[in-house]
Amino acid sequence: MTGIIDYENLYVGDLPTIWSPIQEALTEGEQVQELENQATASLLWAADVPEAILRLLVQETGIQRVFEPPAGYDPELQGEWNETLVTFEFKRSIHLESIERESESLVVTYKLEGAGYWRMEFSQESLTIDRM
Repeated sequence: MTGIIDYENLYVGDLPTIWSPIQEALTEGEQVQELENQATASLLWAADVPEAILRLLVQETGIQRVFEPPAGYDPELQGEWNETLVTFEFKRSIHLESIERESESLVVTYKLEGAGYWRMEFSQESLTIDRM
């Protein structure tokens, strides 16, 4: 079930993280799957760190192709929209509701579409994540 932290199935290991591009011919279905996998990784890389952490923890990394700019798209900051490029977005949106920066902590609150509000508090010693 998405929208909750599945702590029992979080993989933790000591192997180094590596990535290697596929170096053999792929079927059409495999090409589509590889494009979607790389798009998901790229979207997570482009997201703010707290949002990426939340998405990974609650398994909300599903994507979909988009043909028009999403609500809130700012061409001044993000560049002109190019309809000829293959573009993806996350299926379920996360909206930043509030941000509180203090001398020793950062607190952000997100609204995850269909899964309520989430509060994340970062300090030098800890990270706390609460579903509100």
